[in-house]
Amino acid sequence: MRSSLGLLVVVLFVYGVPLSAQIDPIPNLTVQPIPIPGGDIISSYGLFNQFLPGPPNQTPPFDPINADPHGITNFRGVTAMGYTFGAATDNHGTAYGVITDIRVYQGEYVGGEVADANSAGATKSAPSRGTFVEI
Repeated sequence: MRSSLGLLVVVLFVYGVPLSAQIDPIPNLTVQPIPIPGGDIISSYGLFNQFLPGPPNQTPPFDPINADPHGITNFRGVTAMGYTFGAATDNHGTAYGVITDIRVYQGEYVGGEVADANSAGATKSAPSRGTFVEI
């Protein structure tokens, strides 16, 4: 029983550490948006708090067409998204296929703001409105 509890603590720590900083704060924004829980797992990155809705049987593999396009939780507003694909060449002549995922959100959200500036990161929920672009 004791070894099982120890193993559980180790597993929670190992899998919890990479998720501690999934979103960088947006400078000069008092109420920070909160990323959606869950998302897609990308092999070289880990958990990516985003779903990639699109047509089935395509590369990269997409989520079902009605997957949540939002990257922030507690959001009510308008979302637009688009994928582009093009060729690029680096300064060594190596050619790449570049895929972009561009999303725009505009509306109301409930995010987090500093609860006490003298604390070690205490936050509280707060309503706000904003326009966000993800590229």
